[in-house]
Amino acid sequence: MKITPTTLSINQLLGSGNEQFIIPAYQRRYSWGEKQWSDLFNDIKLLSQQDSHLLGTILCLTSNYAVGINQLELVDGQQRTTTLTLLLKALSDKFTKLKQDELHKEIDSLLYCKGLDRVLKRKVILGDLDNPDYEKLMKNEDLDSIKNQKFIEGYNFFMRKLNELDLTELLEYHYKLVSNTYTIRLDVGNAKDAYKLFETINNRGLSLSPTDIIKNFLLGHSSLIDDNTLEKVKGYWTELIINLDGIKTDDFFRQYLSSQLKRKITGSTIIDEFKKYYFESVIEAEGLNEFSQYKQPRSVETDEDELEETHVDVESESTTINGENHKISIINFAKRLRDASKTYGQIRNELFSNVKVNKHLNNLTKIKSFPSYIFLLDLFQRDVEDAKKIDILILIETFMLRRHVCEYRTGELDSIFASLVSVENENIVENIKEKLLKHFPSDNEFKDKFYRYSFKGNENRAKYVLETFEYDLIKDQGEYILTSGGELHLEHIIPQKITTKKSKEFGDWEMYLGAYAKEQHMKYVNRIGNFTLLAKTLNIVASNNPFKSKVKEYQKSNIQLTKLLSKLDEFKIQQVKDRSTEFATKAVQLWSF
Repeated sequence: MKITPTTLSINQLLGSGNEQFIIPAYQRRYSWGEKQWSDLFNDIKLLSQQDSHLLGTILCLTSNYAVGINQLELVDGQQRTTTLTLLLKALSDKFTKLKQDELHKEIDSLLYCKGLDRVLKRKVILGDLDNPDYEKLMKNEDLDSIKNQKFIEGYNFFMRKLNELDLTELLEYHYKLVSNTYTIRLDVGNAKDAYKLFETINNRGLSLSPTDIIKNFLLGHSSLIDDNTLEKVKGYWTELIINLDGIKTDDFFRQYLSSQLKRKITGSTIIDEFKKYYFESVIEAEGLNEFSQYKQPRSVETDEDELEETHVDVESESTTINGENHKISIINFAKRLRDASKTYGQIRNELFSNVKVNKHLNNLTKIKSFPSYIFLLDLFQRDVEDAKKIDILILIETFMLRRHVCEYRTGELDSIFASLVSVENENIVENIKEKLLKHFPSDNEFKDKFYRYSFKGNENRAKYVLETFEYDLIKDQGEYILTSGGELHLEHIIPQKITTKKSKEFGDWEMYLGAYAKEQHMKYVNRIGNFTLLAKTLNIVASNNPFKSKVKEYQKSNIQLTKLLSKLDEFKIQQVKDRSTEFATKAVQLWSF
């Protein structure tokens, strides 16, 4: 392994006119936040002019240098490097406002490079997902369309900090940033060496996510095989990152492993469990040094004659031993990860072609049914008709709502849903129901707990419940979607606060509710009987007004559940109790197997 370590100031790191840092598409999005921005800014600000700050290492995959711009692939250090350019951009803009044109140009020379065509090019190029947003910020163009707000937030953070400094302090800060701040650049010529070095550098787990470690493990192994394998695996990983855009990738890997292994996987064991699964699944893994550490004894002994008949084809879906499926190639392993990530993204973002499927997935989101994705990831990769999938989604809605309301242990849900992966396609709906019934609250328990349940902190769950009541009330045939556009609000009929400085303006609810109002209000304000659904515009007008004033807005609503409230002469604690009792009885009927 040939490594060229070089200690460089920021001036030296970014000052070369013929180098460009490329953050490959398979890297995660830019994700640093205020803690990291603050640490970086303050570490530099607090330096004395005789002192220096080591920013850390960056790892570059390089090729032979040639005339023109030489592109260096950043294997490690993309978050720091990107953040440096945001800070430099903010500093450059600050000097522009102060008419310090020479300093502005000096900083811009660190943010751009030139090739043989003498055209200015960005010194740092981000991956496909982030680069369009990054370019808009660096050019100060179309900022409202930037999707990754981390760029805007980081830039604004640095501008706020720089605005606190006078000109002398700014000049000192600039000097300390470009001249007294250093990084150790490690240049490696071969991909396999780069990934191995990445693993060594980060062996202590320095703020790396399981996804980062899995990515490096997979690409590092691919690089040991050949360039074709590496490029194909890189391609599948890039697609995986795109499929999971906006989703915590660690969530995907944990739930994917739970689905594959049919048991609960905790966040702290993702990496170890992934490696075990990898070594049991991938043909080429037997050549790695770690194989003996993770090797599992075969359940059935294979004699030498069988081994001679083993056929390996890296482009096929699996290898065969006497006609039986066995391990798959690393390329197909990466492909399976890619395919699963696409399905997972469709589940989490409700992106299936069937509108009813998406509606019920949205219901699960509102109920808070995250553990169910373990099984759904498996289900939506099966050849099962949509009608059965919808039936299963409804079962899970019922199951999850009952358990949440009855406050059953959430820690066992991963194991429950992982066990469902074993259910075969034949009679799948009935068999899923049978398995869930073993962990299902009874009608009496559900009715009693539903009446008393506090929806505080679970407003979306309350909206889901009320929407279901509304659909039942109007005998909906699937013609309406109540929450289209997000304009439907959860309305507290008795306000969340009954004692305010504006009590006289809005109406004195504390006096209206009578004796022990504060104590009773605290107990009943977040029960289902005190909620209804109301359009945003009507909710703003209704506000904390007296009930008789609220009724005027309720009458304008198209929601029958809300219109019914206008028939009441008053709305106090007794009415909350009555509605909660009525709703509890209805809930047993609607959420039942």
